[in-house]
Amino acid sequence: MNSDHSVSAVWGSQAHWSATLVACLIISLSVAPGCVARYIRMDEKGVTCSEAFQIAITAVHRMNYTIDTATKPTPGAPGVITATHTEGSSTQGLMVQIFCTTLGASIEAKTENGGLADFNFPAEFRHSFETVAANRAPERAAAENGVDVLVTPARGSVPELGVDVSSIGVLPVSVRITNHSTRIYGFRIKDVVLKTEDGERAKPLGITGITAKLSSGDADTLRQKALADQDIPAGATMTGFLFFPFKPYASARVVLIDRASDEPEGFSIEF
Repeated sequence: MNSDHSVSAVWGSQAHWSATLVACLIISLSVAPGCVARYIRMDEKGVTCSEAFQIAITAVHRMNYTIDTATKPTPGAPGVITATHTEGSSTQGLMVQIFCTTLGASIEAKTENGGLADFNFPAEFRHSFETVAANRAPERAAAENGVDVLVTPARGSVPELGVDVSSIGVLPVSVRITNHSTRIYGFRIKDVVLKTEDGERAKPLGITGITAKLSSGDADTLRQKALADQDIPAGATMTGFLFFPFKPYASARVVLIDRASDEPEGFSIEF
């Protein structure tokens, strides 16, 4: 993967792609020279655009394309992946764009010059993307010594939580802190901060404001899974969820308080 090349150097310009796409949509299923394009748009609720970008890269690889360029998405600009697949004397180009939305990510994929056989491209891309998204990496094991902090933004459906809060613009974040030290550490919700790639910081949302937007059953479930301020004794593990405004976060910082000295200890986590 090489993110230093410009997309336009490989593809001409995105304007060319847009013009080709519009023309092909107008022509619909007819085939015209230079206008054999396939297109799909997918709105993925509950998936941050950073996660969608990584899923799309793997999905493109699964379809036997070679990635030429990959530019990460930001709140102000879409992520762009360009790739090619060569079979015999035929070369097929692919462009994927990932847009950040208030409730998740929007993915647009289009290919051209693939011939009549690639009318099934939309179904193939959707299947590849959904297969990758469903295969979530297993949670890593905690370190055997010291204090281990794991913070994981949850995408899409979260079986462990049991409540869908993405529709109200909320991102569930799983937190696991394992204390394999001999000390007692204090955990405070206000000392967990998430940061986007452009430096915007966010603290956890109040549980009362979130549950007010849910049914009574979902509200009760959420309260049971939500973390509260607490001490983590030596040898103990704390797990639960915090809730943040839905944004494309890139990292987290957690500060724990050593109860013996009352000194803070910070932990930085990259997503």
